[in-house]
Amino acid sequence: MNQVMLVGRLVRPVEVKTVGEHRVVNNSLAVSRKHRDRQGEVPTDFIPISAWDHLADVLSKFCQKGQQVAVTGKMQSRTYTNAQQQSVFIVECLITEITLLDGSRKKFDAEYQSVSASYDVPLECPID
Repeated sequence: MNQVMLVGRLVRPVEVKTVGEHRVVNNSLAVSRKHRDRQGEVPTDFIPISAWDHLADVLSKFCQKGQQVAVTGKMQSRTYTNAQQQSVFIVECLITEITLLDGSRKKFDAEYQSVSASYDVPLECPID
């Protein structure tokens, strides 16, 4: 079974891109680890995330850089060719559900009943 649940903060401003007939948001979540390291710091992992269509719309309308969100999804790996014609390998979390954890929750609840989606993403879509 391939299911991931993450709670973290969006690393970059939310930007929607169009790929064919689809809308996509590519970003990263800053996810803090539970325990401190030897220097007393809390290590943070930066996990690439990808949200498509309806979930991309939700992120762009209700979320911004630094906002805390909880996501459920699946990890996927893929390869694409970038603008410099280089092959790029990436592992990312394909989001299937979003929960808003900051102040925009009330605005969201007024407009949407559900924040999940189930679909397959075209594998040839670049993240940047």
